[in-house]
Amino acid sequence: MAIFIIYAISLVYPFVYLLANSFKSYSEFAGLGDFATANIFGFPTRWIWDNFIKAFNELRVDTVKTNIGLMYLSSITLAIGETAVSMAMTCCAAYVLARFDFKGKKFVYNLVLVTSFIPAISSLPAIYTFMDNTKLINTYIGMLILNAAAFGGPFLFISSYFKMIPWSFAESAQMDGAGNFRIFTTIMIPLAKNGIITFTILKFLGFWNDYWYPQLFYSDYPTLAVGIAKITETERLPVVSAVMIMAIVPVLIFYAIFQKKLLANTLDGGLK
Repeated sequence: MAIFIIYAISLVYPFVYLLANSFKSYSEFAGLGDFATANIFGFPTRWIWDNFIKAFNELRVDTVKTNIGLMYLSSITLAIGETAVSMAMTCCAAYVLARFDFKGKKFVYNLVLVTSFIPAISSLPAIYTFMDNTKLINTYIGMLILNAAAFGGPFLFISSYFKMIPWSFAESAQMDGAGNFRIFTTIMIPLAKNGIITFTILKFLGFWNDYWYPQLFYSDYPTLAVGIAKITETERLPVVSAVMIMAIVPVLIFYAIFQKKLLANTLDGGLK
């Protein structure tokens, strides 16, 4: 029990530390150069909102003047668009390989398994060359194309979901005149919704926290992940703490809303 308590404290303490420092003035936090008077780990003696106000009005990331609202907008639009495109491509590819027989099917499936062991960083020079030559750097469409890959871990799991669905559902629909696209959208997708919802949530959180691709290919529109990394080089810790709190809160709310769904789908997949 003691181990679990210590572990729980280790998870909560960083958030409490950031929250406390986000409401301090820099003079209180640093003690005006006198370490003996610095209040680094305690709660503020006077709670102020100045750091949050500065985060909304005065932040600058490199040469781009921005604020927490604009960084939120970049993160939300990118995460939603990238998740939608990525999951659409993943579901289509997983369904085709799970339900249709064609020449080279086994090769494609084995290729997905093999390429999953190759570090993504190894393809970065080729990706950058492509993005630069096609003038897609710092464009929203370019970021969607960059993350439109269908294959990977979610593809393998969702493909397994489609394989477990009895084909008799599709045969009944075919007898009523339904085509492949209607069967896919109105029968297969709803029946595989547990797996699809789970990986949609995980993909959204992954894109929300992504740093490297937005930094390399979307730097004119800093996301929260990029902005926080950059302002730590120029801003004082109380302001950085305020920005980090505002970046963490939406993730906590998002997780709280979908926590039961994630746990239920995980247990459901484990039982199957």
